[in-house]
Amino acid sequence: MMDATETATLTVPAKREAFAALSAWLEARLAPLDPPSKARRQLLVAADEILTNVASYAYPPDAPGELQVTLRHAAGTLSLTFADRGLPYDPLSAPPPDLTIPLAERAPGGLGLFIVRKTMDAVAYRRDGDRNLLTLTKRLAP
Repeated sequence: MMDATETATLTVPAKREAFAALSAWLEARLAPLDPPSKARRQLLVAADEILTNVASYAYPPDAPGELQVTLRHAAGTLSLTFADRGLPYDPLSAPPPDLTIPLAERAPGGLGLFIVRKTMDAVAYRRDGDRNLLTLTKRLAP
């Protein structure tokens, strides 16, 4: 159980299959905080999107990699920091998708980070040595 200032960390393989473990871990830490169901769903979707991107793009094909997720909660605000040692990439530098193009004409992908940015209260990226650090912040209290 997390108190108001606790920090928890999980490290999973940078593989799509790791979402079950990440989701269960995140749900267990959110439960005592009792966030609104909408915020809980948004955090799970965001975590899924970030894990998927790291698993798909951060490491060369067939190269093992890890994703470390750190959760912090203080004063009704939760932050998730995703850290990987993959290729340097600032996901915030990607242009937003053109939503005026009909769905049938759009290339696949590109909406996940857009959704993350729209549903989180803040998203920040930085490169620290050989690590990508992406921090998502969500207010749990109105």
